[in-house]
Amino acid sequence: MTRPPSDRFQPPRFGTDGLRGHAGVPPLDPETLRRVGAALGLWLQRRGPDQKRVVLGNDGRDSAPWILDALAQGLAATEVASVDVALTTTPALAYLARTEPFVAGIMISASHNPAEDNGVKIFDGAGRKLDDAAEREIERLTTDCGFDTAGEARTRSKPELLDRYVDWLGNRFVGLDLEGATVVVDAANGGGAELAPHVLRAFGADVVAIACEPDGTNINDGCGALHPASIVATVRQSGAVLGICLDGDGDRCILVDDQGTIHDGDSLLATLAPRFLAEGRLPGATAVATVMSNLGLRRTLAAQGIKLEMTPVGDRHVAARMREGGFTLGAEQSGHVLIDVDGALVGDGLLAALTVLGLPGLRERGAASVLARFERFPQKLVNVRVAHKPPLESNARIQAAVAAIESELGEDGRVVLRYSGTENLCRVMVEARDADAMLRHTEALARLVETELLA
Repeated sequence: MTRPPSDRFQPPRFGTDGLRGHAGVPPLDPETLRRVGAALGLWLQRRGPDQKRVVLGNDGRDSAPWILDALAQGLAATEVASVDVALTTTPALAYLARTEPFVAGIMISASHNPAEDNGVKIFDGAGRKLDDAAEREIERLTTDCGFDTAGEARTRSKPELLDRYVDWLGNRFVGLDLEGATVVVDAANGGGAELAPHVLRAFGADVVAIACEPDGTNINDGCGALHPASIVATVRQSGAVLGICLDGDGDRCILVDDQGTIHDGDSLLATLAPRFLAEGRLPGATAVATVMSNLGLRRTLAAQGIKLEMTPVGDRHVAARMREGGFTLGAEQSGHVLIDVDGALVGDGLLAALTVLGLPGLRERGAASVLARFERFPQKLVNVRVAHKPPLESNARIQAAVAAIESELGEDGRVVLRYSGTENLCRVMVEARDADAMLRHTEALARLVETELLA
């Protein structure tokens, strides 16, 4: 299998959520993916002599079959077997990696990205995304893996394993009765297109399924968690108690209440944190969120005696802080909600939705009566194209501008600057109680960042 590394081969670089890019273009090309599969296999073999099996799934994109085949060829070259559960969600795949006799899981998905993109998320045998050190080691190992001829992939098809995930949810919410309740679910034409309606119907719900017909090219196309407004009319017209919007791989959840109001991850955290506290399930009276969460959320929770710890953007950072602090609830504004379930941190859009559906009074009074609302500070995010990514703190002009804005806004606003983990973008966000000031500062700072970093 091994040979001297090709001079033209560039090892992949894992981003904030695995490998991601345009399907067919490095690092999402067959050669790189075979090397990634082999590198993962080598990394797994070095961790013990036991028989190695890896579970794989995908979110329904056209490119998924050949990506799976390339990864499986690399795994087979290192004597690691693979099992394919086909169309699924990232949290269901992580559940199987955690609870079945697998040493790792691979989800083939680009999450909320358009259909022409794809990606690879790798989980360990505990259902956790690989940490930075493991990803760096796999990157290094790809340079040692080459293929004169493609090996034969040893992949077994076992979609029936997903029944175990469905059973787990049923046992987790054993008292949930949705008989006679209408629920709208939008699965973004992605990994949850079959699972989500099936699970909700198992609880007795009358399901109105939207964007649950993946054809390989329509994932996230005007639907799902990125476009929750698309189901507002359906929720109202159907008399649904709740509308659920998942993203392409099902780990995000944006809700629409019975009055048509959209609720993001901040709203879900504002709803669940006080309830967890009242139930004695919020250690240290602390929840975890990212720097993108609205300033109004922090003030709302603080007024209820709940501290909000902040992390960089990315559910992996939220999860890491939760594990470090022993916390049980965290969320991103984008709809990632992480809940401690029997010692495992689970980021699952469907689990979050079922948790809300089980809140007291929702069936009788509607979701609008139980989902929290709070004063949101006006917030604007601008993506600025950059040519390079020097440390932002090293640019004196940008830092001076940020300091001036923060001085003017005081406690009624803030600035967040960060680079995208996967694209040449700098994300400029300004939040302020005064909307005019927020817009003025956002536009001025975005122009400055472009001037400084595009050259």
